[in-house]
Amino acid sequence: MPTLYRDYRPQKFADILGQNHLKITLQNELASDKLGQAYLFCGPRAVGKTTMARVLAQAVNCEKRVAGESEPCGECSNCQSIKKGNSLDVMEIDAASNTGVDNVRDNVISSARLAPSRGKMRVFIIDEVHMLSLSAFNALLKIIEEPPRHVLFILCTTEIHKVPATIISRCQRFDFKRISPTEIVKKLSFIAAQEKIEISREVLEDVARQSAGHLRDAESLFGQVLALGAKKIGVEEAELVLPRHHHQEALEMLEHIVKHNAGAAVTLTNQLADNGVSFKNFLEELVTMLRKIMLQSAQPGLAEKLGLDFGEQLEIRISELAQEFPLPACLRALRRFLELAQEKPASIPQLPLEIAVVELCLLSDLAIASTPAPLSTPKTVRSSSASAPVKTENNTSVITASAPDLDATEVAARWPEVLVKIKKYNHSLSFVLQNCLPQALSAGVLSLRFKYKFHRDRILDASIRPIMETTLAEVFGGQLSIDTSLDENLELDATLPVANNPVPLAPESKTPPPSGVLGSLLESFGGEAV
Repeated sequence: MPTLYRDYRPQKFADILGQNHLKITLQNELASDKLGQAYLFCGPRAVGKTTMARVLAQAVNCEKRVAGESEPCGECSNCQSIKKGNSLDVMEIDAASNTGVDNVRDNVISSARLAPSRGKMRVFIIDEVHMLSLSAFNALLKIIEEPPRHVLFILCTTEIHKVPATIISRCQRFDFKRISPTEIVKKLSFIAAQEKIEISREVLEDVARQSAGHLRDAESLFGQVLALGAKKIGVEEAELVLPRHHHQEALEMLEHIVKHNAGAAVTLTNQLADNGVSFKNFLEELVTMLRKIMLQSAQPGLAEKLGLDFGEQLEIRISELAQEFPLPACLRALRRFLELAQEKPASIPQLPLEIAVVELCLLSDLAIASTPAPLSTPKTVRSSSASAPVKTENNTSVITASAPDLDATEVAARWPEVLVKIKKYNHSLSFVLQNCLPQALSAGVLSLRFKYKFHRDRILDASIRPIMETTLAEVFGGQLSIDTSLDENLELDATLPVANNPVPLAPESKTPPPSGVLGSLLESFGGEAV
Protein backbone atom coordinates (compact mmCIF):
# COMPACT_ATOMS: atom_id res chain seq x y z
CA MET A 1 0.00 0.00 0.00
CA PRO A 2 1.49 3.38 -1.00
CA THR A 3 1.95 6.13 1.56
CA LEU A 4 -1.41 7.88 1.64
CA TYR A 5 -0.31 11.20 3.05
CA ARG A 6 2.09 11.61 0.12
CA ASP A 7 -0.28 10.41 -2.59
CA TYR A 8 -3.17 12.54 -1.36
CA ARG A 9 -1.25 15.63 -0.23
CA PRO A 10 -3.23 18.77 -1.20
CA GLN A 11 -1.93 20.80 -4.14
CA LYS A 12 -4.31 23.75 -3.76
CA PHE A 13 -5.55 25.90 -0.90
CA ALA A 14 -9.07 24.57 -1.39
CA ASP A 15 -7.88 21.00 -0.73
CA ILE A 16 -6.25 21.79 2.63
CA LEU A 17 -8.35 20.57 5.57
CA GLY A 18 -9.28 23.14 8.18
CA GLN A 19 -7.12 26.23 8.77
CA ASN A 20 -9.70 28.36 6.95
CA HIS A 21 -8.68 31.47 8.86
CA LEU A 22 -5.14 31.10 7.52
CA LYS A 23 -6.07 30.17 3.98
CA ILE A 24 -8.27 33.23 3.55
CA THR A 25 -5.49 35.55 4.73
CA LEU A 26 -2.86 34.04 2.44
CA GLN A 27 -5.18 33.96 -0.54
CA ASN A 28 -6.11 37.60 -0.06
CA GLU A 29 -2.44 38.56 0.08
CA LEU A 30 -1.75 36.61 -3.09
CA ALA A 31 -4.75 38.05 -4.94
CA SER A 32 -3.81 41.63 -3.99
CA ASP A 33 -0.10 41.05 -4.63
CA LYS A 34 0.78 42.12 -1.09
CA LEU A 35 2.66 39.04 -0.03
CA GLY A 36 5.03 39.29 2.90
CA GLN A 37 8.63 38.15 2.75
CA ALA A 38 8.77 36.03 5.90
CA TYR A 39 6.09 33.77 7.41
CA LEU A 40 6.13 31.73 10.60
CA PHE A 41 3.80 28.71 10.59
CA CYS A 42 3.42 27.29 14.09
CA GLY A 43 1.13 24.71 15.66
CA PRO A 44 0.78 21.00 16.43
CA ARG A 45 2.46 18.40 14.25
CA ALA A 46 0.76 16.90 11.22
CA VAL A 47 -1.86 19.61 10.74
CA GLY A 48 -0.70 20.97 7.36
CA LYS A 49 2.08 23.50 8.01
CA THR A 50 4.53 22.14 5.42
CA THR A 51 1.69 21.43 2.99
CA MET A 52 0.50 25.03 3.25
CA ALA A 53 4.08 26.21 2.69
CA ARG A 54 4.40 24.13 -0.49
CA VAL A 55 1.06 25.33 -1.87
CA LEU A 56 2.13 28.92 -1.17
CA ALA A 57 5.43 28.27 -2.94
CA GLN A 58 3.52 26.91 -5.97
CA ALA A 59 1.17 29.88 -5.99
CA VAL A 60 3.93 32.53 -6.04
CA ASN A 61 5.80 30.72 -8.83
CA CYS A 62 2.84 29.46 -10.89
CA GLU A 63 3.21 30.44 -14.54
CA LYS A 64 -0.54 30.45 -15.25
CA ARG A 65 -1.79 32.29 -12.16
CA VAL A 66 -3.15 35.67 -13.21
CA ALA A 67 -3.55 38.84 -11.15
CA GLY A 68 -6.45 38.69 -8.71
CA GLU A 69 -6.24 34.91 -8.34
CA SER A 70 -4.61 32.92 -5.57
CA GLU A 71 -4.76 29.23 -6.48
CA PRO A 72 -1.83 27.60 -8.33
CA CYS A 73 -2.74 25.81 -11.54
CA GLY A 74 -0.92 22.62 -10.58
CA GLU A 75 -0.15 21.91 -14.24
CA CYS A 76 2.61 24.27 -15.34
CA SER A 77 6.26 23.22 -15.23
CA ASN A 78 6.97 25.23 -12.07
CA CYS A 79 4.02 23.69 -10.18
CA GLN A 80 5.00 20.21 -11.31
CA SER A 81 8.65 20.60 -10.33
CA ILE A 82 7.70 21.94 -6.87
CA LYS A 83 5.28 19.06 -6.44
CA LYS A 84 7.99 16.55 -7.32
CA GLY A 85 10.51 18.29 -5.06
CA ASN A 86 13.11 19.05 -7.74
CA SER A 87 12.55 22.77 -8.21
CA LEU A 88 15.70 24.89 -8.06
CA ASP A 89 13.71 27.84 -6.74
CA VAL A 90 12.17 26.10 -3.72
CA MET A 91 14.51 24.82 -1.04
CA GLU A 92 13.17 22.70 1.83
CA ILE A 93 15.59 22.57 4.74
CA ASP A 94 15.21 20.30 7.74
CA ALA A 95 16.53 22.36 10.64
CA ALA A 96 16.75 19.24 12.81
CA SER A 97 19.52 17.94 10.52
CA ASN A 98 21.07 21.32 9.74
CA THR A 99 21.29 23.06 13.09
CA GLY A 100 24.64 24.85 12.79
CA VAL A 101 25.47 28.34 11.64
CA ASP A 102 27.55 26.98 8.73
CA ASN A 103 24.52 25.20 7.32
CA VAL A 104 22.52 28.42 7.43
CA ARG A 105 25.29 30.38 5.68
CA ASP A 106 25.81 27.75 2.95
CA ASN A 107 22.21 26.65 2.35
CA VAL A 108 20.30 29.87 2.94
CA ILE A 109 22.31 33.06 2.97
CA SER A 110 24.52 32.28 -0.02
CA SER A 111 21.63 30.85 -2.05
CA ALA A 112 19.37 33.80 -1.26
CA ARG A 113 21.70 36.11 -3.18
CA LEU A 114 21.05 34.20 -6.42
CA ALA A 115 18.19 35.16 -8.69
CA PRO A 116 15.38 32.64 -9.33
CA SER A 117 16.20 30.18 -12.10
CA ARG A 118 12.70 29.82 -13.57
CA GLY A 119 10.11 31.11 -11.13
CA LYS A 120 9.34 34.56 -9.77
CA MET A 121 10.78 34.00 -6.29
CA ARG A 122 13.21 31.82 -4.42
CA VAL A 123 11.33 30.19 -1.54
CA PHE A 124 13.07 28.80 1.55
CA ILE A 125 10.94 26.42 3.63
CA ILE A 126 12.74 25.74 6.91
CA ASP A 127 10.99 22.93 8.78
CA GLU A 128 11.37 22.47 12.55
CA VAL A 129 13.07 25.84 12.68
CA HIS A 130 13.18 25.76 16.50
CA MET A 131 16.01 23.20 16.22
CA LEU A 132 18.47 25.79 14.92
CA SER A 133 21.28 26.83 17.25
CA LEU A 134 21.43 30.34 18.68
CA SER A 135 24.30 31.27 16.35
CA ALA A 136 22.31 29.95 13.38
CA PHE A 137 19.32 32.07 14.39
CA ASN A 138 21.59 35.11 14.67
CA ALA A 139 22.96 34.47 11.19
CA LEU A 140 19.43 34.08 9.83
CA LEU A 141 18.14 37.19 11.56
CA LYS A 142 19.66 39.81 9.28
CA ILE A 143 18.57 38.28 5.99
CA ILE A 144 15.02 37.69 7.27
CA GLU A 145 14.85 41.32 8.35
CA GLU A 146 16.06 42.65 4.98
CA PRO A 147 15.76 39.86 2.39
CA PRO A 148 16.23 40.39 -1.36
CA ARG A 149 12.95 41.22 -3.10
CA HIS A 150 12.95 37.86 -4.89
CA VAL A 151 13.20 35.80 -1.65
CA LEU A 152 10.38 34.36 0.46
CA PHE A 153 10.99 32.67 3.84
CA ILE A 154 8.51 30.21 5.37
CA LEU A 155 9.53 28.93 8.80
CA CYS A 156 7.62 25.99 10.31
CA THR A 157 7.72 24.90 13.94
CA THR A 158 5.84 22.84 16.50
CA GLU A 159 7.52 24.60 19.44
CA ILE A 160 7.11 28.32 19.00
CA HIS A 161 8.45 29.02 22.50
CA LYS A 162 11.91 27.90 21.35
CA VAL A 163 12.05 30.44 18.53
CA PRO A 164 13.78 33.70 19.52
CA ALA A 165 11.52 36.72 19.84
CA THR A 166 13.73 38.60 17.37
CA ILE A 167 12.85 36.05 14.68
CA ILE A 168 9.14 36.01 15.53
CA SER A 169 8.91 39.81 15.36
CA ARG A 170 10.23 39.82 11.77
CA CYS A 171 7.69 37.28 10.48
CA GLN A 172 3.98 37.11 9.89
CA ARG A 173 2.86 34.53 12.43
CA PHE A 174 0.18 31.99 11.49
CA ASP A 175 -1.11 29.67 14.24
CA PHE A 176 -2.39 26.31 12.98
CA LYS A 177 -5.03 24.29 14.80
CA ARG A 178 -5.78 20.60 15.07
CA ILE A 179 -8.17 19.23 12.49
CA SER A 180 -11.65 18.23 13.64
CA PRO A 181 -12.69 14.54 13.52
CA THR A 182 -15.51 15.44 11.11
CA GLU A 183 -13.08 16.88 8.55
CA ILE A 184 -10.74 13.90 8.94
CA VAL A 185 -13.62 11.49 8.31
CA LYS A 186 -14.48 13.38 5.10
CA LYS A 187 -10.88 13.12 3.91
CA LEU A 188 -10.68 9.40 4.72
CA SER A 189 -14.02 8.79 2.96
CA PHE A 190 -12.62 10.52 -0.13
CA ILE A 191 -9.49 8.35 -0.05
CA ALA A 192 -11.58 5.19 0.35
CA ALA A 193 -13.70 6.20 -2.64
CA GLN A 194 -10.59 6.83 -4.74
CA GLU A 195 -9.20 3.44 -3.72
CA LYS A 196 -12.60 1.84 -4.50
CA ILE A 197 -12.92 0.31 -1.05
CA GLU A 198 -16.13 0.13 0.98
CA ILE A 199 -15.45 0.84 4.62
CA SER A 200 -17.62 1.20 7.69
CA ARG A 201 -18.19 4.75 8.93
CA GLU A 202 -17.54 3.50 12.46
CA VAL A 203 -14.02 2.54 11.36
CA LEU A 204 -13.46 5.99 9.86
CA GLU A 205 -14.62 7.66 13.07
CA ASP A 206 -12.37 5.37 15.12
CA VAL A 207 -9.33 6.29 13.00
CA ALA A 208 -10.18 10.01 13.22
CA ARG A 209 -10.59 9.80 16.98
CA GLN A 210 -7.30 7.97 17.52
CA SER A 211 -5.40 10.48 15.38
CA ALA A 212 -6.35 13.26 17.84
CA GLY A 213 -6.55 15.93 15.15
CA HIS A 214 -3.31 15.01 13.34
CA LEU A 215 -4.16 14.32 9.70
CA ARG A 216 -0.90 12.57 8.83
CA ASP A 217 -1.41 10.15 11.74
CA ALA A 218 -4.95 9.46 10.52
CA GLU A 219 -3.76 8.75 6.98
CA SER A 220 -1.00 6.46 8.28
CA LEU A 221 -3.49 4.46 10.40
CA PHE A 222 -5.92 4.35 7.50
CA GLY A 223 -3.17 3.04 5.27
CA GLN A 224 -2.76 0.08 7.64
CA VAL A 225 -6.48 -0.62 7.38
CA LEU A 226 -6.43 -0.49 3.58
CA ALA A 227 -3.38 -2.76 3.56
CA LEU A 228 -5.67 -5.62 4.63
CA GLY A 229 -6.52 -5.84 0.93
CA ALA A 230 -10.24 -6.37 1.36
CA LYS A 231 -12.76 -4.54 -0.80
CA LYS A 232 -15.15 -4.26 2.13
CA ILE A 233 -13.80 -3.48 5.60
CA GLY A 234 -15.87 -3.47 8.79
CA VAL A 235 -15.11 -3.02 12.47
CA GLU A 236 -13.97 -6.60 13.00
CA GLU A 237 -11.45 -6.45 10.17
CA ALA A 238 -10.13 -3.03 11.20
CA GLU A 239 -9.53 -4.18 14.79
CA LEU A 240 -6.87 -6.55 13.45
CA VAL A 241 -4.53 -3.63 12.69
CA LEU A 242 -5.82 -0.63 14.63
CA PRO A 243 -4.66 0.06 18.20
CA ARG A 244 -7.14 -1.35 20.70
CA HIS A 245 -9.54 0.91 22.51
CA HIS A 246 -12.22 0.22 25.06
CA HIS A 247 -14.88 2.86 24.53
CA GLN A 248 -17.71 0.37 24.93
CA GLU A 249 -16.30 -0.91 28.24
CA ALA A 250 -15.75 2.66 29.46
CA LEU A 251 -19.37 3.54 28.68
CA GLU A 252 -20.53 0.37 30.40
CA MET A 253 -18.49 1.24 33.50
CA LEU A 254 -20.02 4.73 33.70
CA GLU A 255 -23.50 3.23 33.31
CA HIS A 256 -22.81 0.93 36.29
CA ILE A 257 -21.70 3.94 38.34
CA VAL A 258 -24.83 5.92 37.47
CA LYS A 259 -27.02 2.96 38.45
CA HIS A 260 -25.00 2.37 41.68
CA ASN A 261 -24.28 -1.20 40.54
CA ALA A 262 -21.01 -1.81 42.39
CA GLY A 263 -21.02 -5.56 41.76
CA ALA A 264 -21.26 -5.18 37.98
CA ALA A 265 -18.57 -2.46 38.02
CA VAL A 266 -16.15 -4.70 39.96
CA THR A 267 -16.91 -7.63 37.65
CA LEU A 268 -16.16 -5.51 34.59
CA THR A 269 -12.91 -4.33 36.20
CA ASN A 270 -11.76 -7.91 36.64
CA GLN A 271 -12.76 -8.81 33.09
CA LEU A 272 -10.53 -5.99 31.85
CA ALA A 273 -7.70 -7.30 34.01
CA ASP A 274 -8.16 -10.84 32.63
CA ASN A 275 -8.02 -9.48 29.08
CA GLY A 276 -4.75 -7.68 29.75
CA VAL A 277 -6.17 -4.18 29.36
CA SER A 278 -3.91 -1.31 30.38
CA PHE A 279 -5.69 0.39 33.26
CA LYS A 280 -3.77 3.60 32.53
CA ASN A 281 -5.29 3.77 29.04
CA PHE A 282 -8.69 2.73 30.37
CA LEU A 283 -8.62 5.56 32.93
CA GLU A 284 -7.79 8.01 30.13
CA GLU A 285 -10.89 6.88 28.25
CA LEU A 286 -13.04 7.21 31.37
CA VAL A 287 -11.71 10.72 32.02
CA THR A 288 -12.28 11.78 28.40
CA MET A 289 -15.90 10.61 28.45
CA LEU A 290 -16.57 12.27 31.80
CA ARG A 291 -15.03 15.47 30.46
CA LYS A 292 -17.43 15.25 27.53
CA ILE A 293 -20.40 14.93 29.92
CA MET A 294 -19.11 17.79 32.09
CA LEU A 295 -18.71 20.15 29.13
CA GLN A 296 -22.12 19.17 27.80
CA SER A 297 -23.64 20.08 31.16
CA ALA A 298 -21.77 23.38 31.26
CA GLN A 299 -22.88 24.44 27.79
CA PRO A 300 -24.51 22.37 25.02
CA GLY A 301 -22.23 22.11 22.02
CA LEU A 302 -19.12 23.23 23.93
CA ALA A 303 -17.44 19.81 23.71
CA GLU A 304 -17.81 19.74 19.93
CA LYS A 305 -16.32 23.24 19.66
CA LEU A 306 -13.29 21.99 21.59
CA GLY A 307 -12.86 19.04 19.23
CA LEU A 308 -14.16 16.40 21.64
CA ASP A 309 -16.09 14.19 19.24
CA PHE A 310 -16.48 10.42 19.60
CA GLY A 311 -18.31 9.79 16.36
CA GLU A 312 -21.99 9.39 15.63
CA GLN A 313 -22.55 5.99 17.27
CA LEU A 314 -20.81 6.75 20.56
CA GLU A 315 -22.16 10.29 20.71
CA ILE A 316 -25.71 8.98 20.91
CA ARG A 317 -24.91 6.70 23.85
CA ILE A 318 -22.90 9.39 25.64
CA SER A 319 -25.78 11.87 25.25
CA GLU A 320 -28.19 9.34 26.74
CA LEU A 321 -25.80 8.71 29.63
CA ALA A 322 -25.38 12.44 30.27
CA GLN A 323 -29.13 12.75 30.87
CA GLU A 324 -28.84 10.30 33.79
CA PHE A 325 -25.51 11.55 35.17
CA PRO A 326 -25.95 14.45 37.64
CA LEU A 327 -23.22 17.05 37.38
CA PRO A 328 -22.08 16.63 41.02
CA ALA A 329 -21.69 12.89 40.45
CA CYS A 330 -19.84 13.51 37.17
CA LEU A 331 -17.40 15.91 38.84
CA ARG A 332 -16.75 13.53 41.74
CA ALA A 333 -16.05 10.65 39.34
CA LEU A 334 -13.80 12.88 37.23
CA ARG A 335 -11.77 13.97 40.25
CA ARG A 336 -11.54 10.41 41.55
CA PHE A 337 -10.28 8.95 38.26
CA LEU A 338 -7.78 11.80 37.78
CA GLU A 339 -6.46 11.11 41.25
CA LEU A 340 -6.26 7.39 40.51
CA ALA A 341 -4.34 7.99 37.27
CA GLN A 342 -1.56 9.69 39.26
CA GLU A 343 -1.14 6.88 41.79
CA LYS A 344 1.57 4.25 41.56
CA PRO A 345 0.57 0.76 40.33
CA ALA A 346 -0.60 -1.57 43.11
CA SER A 347 0.47 -5.15 43.71
CA ILE A 348 -3.01 -6.16 42.53
CA PRO A 349 -3.41 -4.11 39.32
CA GLN A 350 -7.20 -3.94 39.37
CA LEU A 351 -7.55 -3.14 43.09
CA PRO A 352 -7.29 0.70 42.88
CA LEU A 353 -9.96 0.81 40.19
CA GLU A 354 -12.15 -1.60 42.20
CA ILE A 355 -11.93 0.72 45.22
CA ALA A 356 -12.72 3.78 43.10
CA VAL A 357 -15.80 2.32 41.41
CA VAL A 358 -17.17 0.93 44.69
CA GLU A 359 -16.78 4.36 46.30
CA LEU A 360 -18.48 6.07 43.37
CA CYS A 361 -21.33 3.56 43.31
CA LEU A 362 -22.10 3.58 47.02
CA LEU A 363 -21.31 7.05 48.36
CA SER A 364 -24.30 9.24 49.04
CA ASP A 365 -23.35 12.15 46.88
CA LEU A 366 -23.90 10.03 43.78
CA ALA A 367 -27.62 10.14 44.52
CA ILE A 368 -29.65 12.45 42.31
CA ALA A 369 -28.82 16.01 43.30
CA SER A 370 -29.94 19.31 41.92
CA THR A 371 -27.10 21.48 43.15
CA PRO A 372 -24.02 21.64 40.90
CA ALA A 373 -20.63 21.17 42.55
CA PRO A 374 -17.84 23.69 42.04
CA LEU A 375 -16.05 23.23 38.73
CA SER A 376 -12.60 23.95 40.16
CA THR A 377 -10.60 21.05 41.53
CA PRO A 378 -9.08 21.87 44.93
CA LYS A 379 -5.55 20.92 45.77
CA THR A 380 -5.55 17.55 47.44
CA VAL A 381 -3.93 17.28 50.87
CA ARG A 382 -3.36 13.73 52.04
CA SER A 383 -4.51 12.80 55.52
CA SER A 384 -2.22 10.78 57.73
CA SER A 385 -5.13 9.22 59.59
CA ALA A 386 -7.20 6.50 58.02
CA SER A 387 -10.82 7.29 57.39
CA ALA A 388 -13.36 4.81 58.69
CA PRO A 389 -16.26 3.62 56.60
CA VAL A 390 -19.28 5.82 57.07
CA LYS A 391 -22.77 4.56 57.86
CA THR A 392 -25.84 6.42 58.98
CA GLU A 393 -27.55 5.59 62.27
CA ASN A 394 -30.27 3.60 60.56
CA ASN A 395 -27.62 1.64 58.62
CA THR A 396 -28.46 3.19 55.28
CA SER A 397 -25.66 4.52 53.12
CA VAL A 398 -27.62 6.72 50.69
CA ILE A 399 -29.83 9.63 51.60
CA THR A 400 -31.69 10.92 48.57
CA ALA A 401 -33.88 13.63 50.11
CA SER A 402 -32.53 17.18 50.04
CA ALA A 403 -31.69 18.78 53.37
CA PRO A 404 -34.13 21.50 54.48
CA ASP A 405 -33.15 25.16 54.30
CA LEU A 406 -31.77 26.52 57.58
CA ASP A 407 -30.51 29.95 58.52
CA ALA A 408 -27.09 30.50 60.10
CA THR A 409 -28.47 30.43 63.64
CA GLU A 410 -30.17 27.06 63.13
CA VAL A 411 -27.02 25.62 61.56
CA ALA A 412 -24.94 26.88 64.50
CA ALA A 413 -27.30 25.17 66.96
CA ARG A 414 -26.68 21.81 65.29
CA TRP A 415 -22.96 22.30 64.70
CA PRO A 416 -21.84 20.77 68.04
CA GLU A 417 -23.58 17.53 67.01
CA VAL A 418 -21.61 17.59 63.77
CA LEU A 419 -18.34 17.87 65.70
CA VAL A 420 -19.27 14.98 68.00
CA LYS A 421 -20.21 12.67 65.12
CA ILE A 422 -17.25 13.55 62.94
CA LYS A 423 -14.82 12.87 65.80
CA LYS A 424 -15.80 9.17 65.72
CA TYR A 425 -14.27 8.85 62.27
CA ASN A 426 -11.42 11.32 62.32
CA HIS A 427 -10.19 13.16 65.43
CA SER A 428 -8.21 15.85 63.60
CA LEU A 429 -11.16 16.60 61.33
CA SER A 430 -13.18 17.67 64.34
CA PHE A 431 -10.48 20.21 65.18
CA VAL A 432 -10.52 21.54 61.60
CA LEU A 433 -14.28 22.07 61.76
CA GLN A 434 -13.91 24.07 64.96
CA ASN A 435 -11.85 26.53 62.96
CA CYS A 436 -14.53 27.39 60.45
CA LEU A 437 -17.73 29.38 60.57
CA PRO A 438 -20.82 27.60 59.19
CA GLN A 439 -23.26 29.74 57.25
CA ALA A 440 -26.83 29.17 56.15
CA LEU A 441 -27.99 25.93 54.50
CA SER A 442 -29.84 26.84 51.31
CA ALA A 443 -30.92 24.79 48.26
CA GLY A 444 -28.97 21.79 49.49
CA VAL A 445 -25.70 23.71 49.85
CA LEU A 446 -23.99 24.31 53.19
CA SER A 447 -21.52 27.19 53.12
CA LEU A 448 -18.41 27.06 55.31
CA ARG A 449 -16.00 29.98 55.83
CA PHE A 450 -12.37 29.30 56.67
CA LYS A 451 -9.59 31.59 57.76
CA TYR A 452 -6.76 29.28 56.70
CA LYS A 453 -6.35 27.60 53.34
CA PHE A 454 -4.92 24.35 54.73
CA HIS A 455 -8.09 23.91 56.83
CA ARG A 456 -10.28 24.32 53.78
CA ASP A 457 -8.15 22.00 51.66
CA ARG A 458 -8.40 19.38 54.38
CA ILE A 459 -12.18 19.40 54.13
CA LEU A 460 -12.06 19.10 50.34
CA ASP A 461 -9.63 16.18 50.34
CA ALA A 462 -10.96 13.31 48.25
CA SER A 463 -10.65 10.91 51.19
CA ILE A 464 -12.35 13.27 53.65
CA ARG A 465 -15.21 14.78 51.70
CA PRO A 466 -17.35 11.57 51.68
CA ILE A 467 -17.15 11.43 55.49
CA MET A 468 -18.08 15.09 55.72
CA GLU A 469 -21.06 14.97 53.43
CA THR A 470 -22.42 11.72 54.89
CA THR A 471 -22.15 13.03 58.46
CA LEU A 472 -23.76 16.33 57.53
CA ALA A 473 -26.59 14.45 55.85
CA GLU A 474 -27.22 12.59 59.11
CA VAL A 475 -27.28 15.76 61.21
CA PHE A 476 -29.27 17.98 58.88
CA GLY A 477 -31.63 15.31 57.63
CA GLY A 478 -30.95 15.13 53.92
CA GLN A 479 -28.57 15.18 50.96
CA LEU A 480 -26.36 18.26 50.71
CA SER A 481 -23.10 19.51 49.24
CA ILE A 482 -20.42 21.76 50.67
CA ASP A 483 -19.39 25.19 49.42
CA THR A 484 -16.21 26.61 50.96
CA SER A 485 -14.66 30.07 50.98
CA LEU A 486 -11.62 31.80 52.48
CA ASP A 487 -11.78 34.91 54.66
CA GLU A 488 -8.47 36.10 56.10
CA ASN A 489 -10.32 38.52 58.38
CA LEU A 490 -12.52 35.83 59.89
CA GLU A 491 -12.64 36.02 63.70
CA LEU A 492 -12.41 32.58 65.31
CA ASP A 493 -12.04 33.63 68.93
CA ALA A 494 -15.67 32.86 69.63
CA THR A 495 -15.81 29.42 68.02
CA LEU A 496 -18.92 27.35 68.40
CA PRO A 497 -19.07 25.20 71.55
CA VAL A 498 -18.93 21.43 71.27
CA ALA A 499 -21.83 19.67 73.02
CA ASN A 500 -21.59 16.49 75.03
CA ASN A 501 -18.19 15.36 73.79
CA PRO A 502 -15.95 18.36 73.32
CA VAL A 503 -12.62 18.29 71.58
CA PRO A 504 -9.88 18.79 74.22
CA LEU A 505 -8.50 22.28 74.37
CA ALA A 506 -4.97 23.27 75.26
CA PRO A 507 -4.32 24.02 78.96
CA GLU A 508 -4.24 27.61 79.99
CA SER A 509 -0.93 29.30 79.66
CA LYS A 510 0.50 32.07 81.74
CA THR A 511 1.35 33.91 78.59
CA PRO A 512 -1.14 34.81 75.88
CA PRO A 513 -1.35 32.07 73.25
CA PRO A 514 0.28 32.86 69.94
CA SER A 515 -1.90 33.75 67.00
CA GLY A 516 -2.13 32.13 63.59
CA VAL A 517 -1.42 28.51 62.68
CA LEU A 518 0.77 27.84 65.76
CA GLY A 519 -2.01 29.01 68.06
CA SER A 520 -4.50 26.70 66.35
CA LEU A 521 -2.20 23.71 66.74
CA LEU A 522 -1.59 24.45 70.42
CA GLU A 523 -5.31 24.80 71.00
CA SER A 524 -5.94 21.39 69.46
CA PHE A 525 -3.15 19.30 70.88
CA GLY A 526 -2.20 21.09 74.10
CA GLY A 527 1.09 22.58 75.26
CA GLU A 528 2.53 26.02 75.21
CA ALA A 529 5.00 28.01 73.22
CA VAL A 530 8.46 28.37 74.80
